[in-house]
Amino acid sequence: MSSAHPLAERLIERLQSQRNIRILDFATGIGRNAEVLRRAGFTVIALSDDAAASDLPLEDERERFGAVLSTHGLLHGPARSIASRLRSISEHIEPGGWLFATFGSTGDARYGRGEQIDESTFAPNGGDERGVPHAYYDRKRLCALLEPLFELESLEEHRVDDVAGKWAHARRPLAGAAHWFAVARRR
Repeated sequence: MSSAHPLAERLIERLQSQRNIRILDFATGIGRNAEVLRRAGFTVIALSDDAAASDLPLEDERERFGAVLSTHGLLHGPARSIASRLRSISEHIEPGGWLFATFGSTGDARYGRGEQIDESTFAPNGGDERGVPHAYYDRKRLCALLEPLFELESLEEHRVDDVAGKWAHARRPLAGAAHWFAVARRR
């Protein structure tokens, strides 16, 4: 099993004294983060990538979460879909609950390349993610997306060539990829 994403590690560190909360791993991928969170003693609900990418990803979920981790579920899709998923996530987090999430950065080498879907969304023309739309944000646009729903604690841009899941980039490893790491509390 691959090592956990740095945001999963930060979530564990932040919430280590609150093991009784439910955590949603939004777009769990191969489950590397869900497994680490479970080993740390948390109750984890893992939502598949396909379910997370749907129009109503949490429509069947009746309970709220104390925290949501999304290491790639808010990277893929047109900007309007990312906004819709983020609203759905916020509706399922307890007031004051945590969001630990990654978002695409305009500092990413892939920004502006491939087929343009909307003003800030591009789909690669080749490689492992051929045709998969990626939404990219500068700090101002990402803050405008997050701040109506969340109080930002931190927003940091990171190079992620060695962080992103190798399973998703097996044929063509990332080169110059950048993501925003957001830590926020639901308003």
